[in-house]
Amino acid sequence: MEARVQTSSMCRDWKEVYKAALLEDDNTKIPQRIADAETALAARATELYGATDDQIREQQAMENARYFLRVLGTTQGLLNTPGDYLSQKQKLHLQTA
Repeated sequence: MEARVQTSSMCRDWKEVYKAALLEDDNTKIPQRIADAETALAARATELYGATDDQIREQQAMENARYFLRVLGTTQGLLNTPGDYLSQKQKLHLQTA
């Protein structure tokens, strides 16, 4: 039950997790920060499935956040192609699972 509360909190705070990824200055931590932000975004997207008009703005902001996370990964030399992005995301998911 405690893990569910933490996940729900992470969903609501996806912006904070996203900002942490963008502002991370330790290159060794950036891949994990990106993975954490992606996880928070995915969880929040699930919560917003079938969203009302009020939530469409948040969905648009989340799409922008996903884009900039991919840009961050590319500029850090973590990702070269979309395939690299998916491979890296899967590796990080396996490491944290």
